[in-house]
Amino acid sequence: MSAAFEEITEQALKLTRQERLALANRLLSEEQDEDALAIEAAWKEEILARVQAIDDGTAVGIPYNEVIRVARDRRAK
Repeated sequence: MSAAFEEITEQALKLTRQERLALANRLLSEEQDEDALAIEAAWKEEILARVQAIDDGTAVGIPYNEVIRVARDRRAK
């Protein structure tokens, strides 16, 4: 590891337990924020592709009554 990492780690270990937990939470939140943005972007891309397929007439839909029947069957199990 780098010298900076070692120094930061040494300083972090001097923090109180509550401060270390707050630091860990902040670091993890940053990662989760990045993951959330990537997931959101992927979903937007998927939604646009699905809308385009509907507009192009290439999407294969499922009739409403069929969707409801399957949902009821799953719920009954």
